[in-house]
Amino acid sequence: MDIRRNHRDMTPQQKSAFINAILILKNNVDSVLRPGEQSRYDDFVQIHKNSMGLGNPLIPNPHQSPLFYPWHRILLRQFERALQLAANDPGITLPYWNWQLTGADNPFTSNFMGSNGDGLQEQRVTSGPFSNEQSQFVVRVWDEGTGNPGILRNLGASGVLPTPLQVIATLNRTPYWLEQSGWENVSESELHNPVHAWIGGSMAQATSPNDPIFFLHHCYLDLLWERWKHQHPTTPGFASAAGLPDMSDTLLVFHPVNEPPPWAETYTVQQTLYTSELDYRYDEI
Repeated sequence: MDIRRNHRDMTPQQKSAFINAILILKNNVDSVLRPGEQSRYDDFVQIHKNSMGLGNPLIPNPHQSPLFYPWHRILLRQFERALQLAANDPGITLPYWNWQLTGADNPFTSNFMGSNGDGLQEQRVTSGPFSNEQSQFVVRVWDEGTGNPGILRNLGASGVLPTPLQVIATLNRTPYWLEQSGWENVSESELHNPVHAWIGGSMAQATSPNDPIFFLHHCYLDLLWERWKHQHPTTPGFASAAGLPDMSDTLLVFHPVNEPPPWAETYTVQQTLYTSELDYRYDEI
């Protein structure tokens, strides 16, 4: 079983293997969705762009919806498997970032996620392993048309990072879905959205997976969903909006009908409720 851990607890060798796998997926594995035009890494950017209503929109949209956590869980797991396959290394797993910047918690370092964007170059990231100055990491999918070929970041210019106290308060919310006050509703609006805004640049766009920090951010949200379920064992781990039919058997959609599927497997919401059934777990649970 794959074990996901905080990036601060990874060994230098584990971090190097993770970075290398991303670069292989970005540069050496062809696309399934647009062969010859983009890479396999870019497919995950395309999927998320579609999920935000751009490109070829996905129906139903998994954002601002009870489907948010199940849908992103599968996106992360398929990305993790793609990294393992690309690097021929089953030991590679997704790390998470707890949204803190003190000491080893800070992922924006020259040997990991790279630094902030350069204000003189449209906020393009020019250092670290995912900059074109240090390696080959070319952006090929944008929200509209053609844009900057590099990752963009504008750390702290907008939004705020959630505090540990905010995380604790949000974990106390029940049930899973309730307009304005449910776990999903509050965590998406007050934990998920502000981090995208705080990082800015690429992360503030529908094509946010262009920045690899996307996967560390969403991996932490996935962990928090697990913590929430353990904290509220008598509360259903997933629930639909009031007045709507039960969505547990809903098929999660990752491609429009006029595009090939990004992977062979299909998943219902019910199949995402236990990480063990997807063959991974977190080091803290």
